[in-house]
Amino acid sequence: MSVTKKEIAEYLGVSRSAVSLVLNNAPGSTISEKTRQRILQAARELGYNGADVTPKLCFILYGRAPDDPRYMYDLATIEQAASRHHFSLLFMNVQADAEGLEKMRKAVLSKEAEGYFVTGDLDDKAIDLITEAKVPYLFYGGIPREGTNSIVMDHEKGAYEAVKYLLSFGHKRIAFFSGNLNIPIHQKNLNGYYRALEEAGIPLDKSLVQASSGEDGYELCARMNVLDIGYTAVFSVNTVIQFGALQWLKEHGVQVPGEVSLVGYGFSELAKLSKPPLTTFYVAPASRELAVNRMIEMIRRKDLEPQVTYLTEMECFPGETVAANTANTKL
Repeated sequence: MSVTKKEIAEYLGVSRSAVSLVLNNAPGSTISEKTRQRILQAARELGYNGADVTPKLCFILYGRAPDDPRYMYDLATIEQAASRHHFSLLFMNVQADAEGLEKMRKAVLSKEAEGYFVTGDLDDKAIDLITEAKVPYLFYGGIPREGTNSIVMDHEKGAYEAVKYLLSFGHKRIAFFSGNLNIPIHQKNLNGYYRALEEAGIPLDKSLVQASSGEDGYELCARMNVLDIGYTAVFSVNTVIQFGALQWLKEHGVQVPGEVSLVGYGFSELAKLSKPPLTTFYVAPASRELAVNRMIEMIRRKDLEPQVTYLTEMECFPGETVAANTANTKL
């Protein structure tokens, strides 16, 4: 019997996604050449049957860095769900420029994959290209796009539940750390933050709402310090900002969570790798798998009308960055 991709992954101590990307010769794969050669060598030595007739889906990351940690968790979750339906997953990273759009157009028209998940910093050009290609697709994440096939996380609810969690530990001076507030997702997060404070009867202090176009939590903590804005907790709209904030606080001798608590939204490997691990709220993996179910339904039934699906079930990765408030203000 031929060895499986799972067995190759276990043999090498690498992820199953990495093995799938290499053995499927995924376009735009970001696997290093050294790892790629290790996987190919192990496949030969262990007797992997290279004739891969598994139907394929494709995950396209648009306008973002190929190793952006905010999307790698989604990639792994979709790959695992696709595998349970006996589909393999290709990965493609394209930039938001003419070259990237042409690369994506050729990939979609090649029909190498039976369906396409498209995520990242989507713009009208990318959306039009995909919808006009007449292939099964899902815009994954981001904001609702009526008249298209979209999977949308409830960003307002995620922020609302995260801030309520901080409130339950007695925090009242809760800072809001965000990227560009012109981005609709961050506006949804801000609405959730406002709603949680309002329900708790806590007046809004706009000085606690801070944004960085570079999504730099380190910069935001430094700014709060310079402006002498007191806080005992921070809600960050993603784990990248949260991780940056943690680094500034640690470097300046502030105990986390003893003096300042941190909660994020969304999940990435940063949550696990951070020291201490980051506490964050995110859409439950079981809900995310609905994206794969919807895609396969579209592949099998060509006549489905466009539909926006909302994912609202949240989970908390407990981490170790939240504790009871022991002071009125900090910093």
